[in-house]
Amino acid sequence: SPAAALAGALTLVQLMIAGEDEAAPATIIGIVLSDALKGGWIVVAASIGALGSFFSGSTTVSNLAFGSVQLIAAEAIGANANAVLALQVVGASAGNGVCLNNIISACTVTGLVIGEGKIIAKTAKFVFAFIVIATLIMLAFLF
Repeated sequence: SPAAALAGALTLVQLMIAGEDEAAPATIIGIVLSDALKGGWIVVAASIGALGSFFSGSTTVSNLAFGSVQLIAAEAIGANANAVLALQVVGASAGNGVCLNNIISACTVTGLVIGEGKIIAKTAKFVFAFIVIATLIMLAFLF
């Protein structure tokens, strides 16, 4: 049911944003991943946003869940936080193109009878291209 899905998404968001200290999940994830990837974080920033909306079905939930991770990582690597957060939003928006919730809804509304995997295979190319182009454009604003 939609209520159960929303409750699950909001629980994930609350877990991610819980606390403002160094033990908060977002802080741990942001620091550990940015330490591991260093400047390479920029390459995966938009993909993390896309992954969030792929799983949650929502740009807003992706941004709520991973925005603080992106901010902490940006600060840790010395990148422009606004630019990294912009990549999060762009990726989350693009991720809707491969989100199962959206694909199933669109197929139902249009009466299209085709496997979701076939649609994802077609839309994933555009999502990937969008993320790459956005990341290349944002490179001018990151440091």
